[in-house]
Amino acid sequence: AHYPKHIPEAINQAYGAAGRALTLLSHDIVTVSGSVCEVDERKCMGCGACISACTYGAIEFHDTPKGKKARVNSILCKGDGLCNTKCPTGAIFLKHYTNEEVFCQIDAAIPALAKHPALVEGQ
Repeated sequence: AHYPKHIPEAINQAYGAAGRALTLLSHDIVTVSGSVCEVDERKCMGCGACISACTYGAIEFHDTPKGKKARVNSILCKGDGLCNTKCPTGAIFLKHYTNEEVFCQIDAAIPALAKHPALVEGQ
């Protein structure tokens, strides 16, 4: 929803939106970000913490012989990692980032932030 506008302007805006959608739909294959989350069903206890944390709606429950487990839709997942921070069992993880890699990035950033406190303070 935008603002009240004349019919020709609304039609032109609709053509623009349809054109943008057509550029995606005209391809046989859509490439998405390689950084997506996955769920280890053996660790998942079906609590739903990851589902409520995901702002993209990329996680949903599916039925398994061992009860409901989380499943990630890799098309919708943006790999921001909010879900794995909320998972109490560590069942959900970023596919291409191990915990060790993330900790190394944090360790590398801390000395840089100490040298430039304005980055931390938001100035």
